[in-house]
Amino acid sequence: MKKIGCPVCSNPLSVRAARGRKSNKPFIMLVCDRDARHFRGFITYQEFVKEVMEKTEGKRDISQK
Repeated sequence: MKKIGCPVCSNPLSVRAARGRKSNKPFIMLVCDRDARHFRGFITYQEFVKEVMEKTEGKRDISQK
C-alpha cells in the first residue's frame, strides 16, 4: 500500500474512522501522525465510507503502518 505524506512534514498520514459532530454520519479522516494540526483531511462520500467500514469492521484505527 502506498503511503501518503503530510504536506507540511512528510510524515505518513494515519487513516481513522470518525463521526460528524452535528450529523453523526461516519467519515474517514486522514491526519498527520506527527502533529494533527499539520493536516486533517476528511472523506465524506457515504457509499465509499460504508464500503471501507464494512471491510474494517471492529477496527478502531484503519491505517496500515
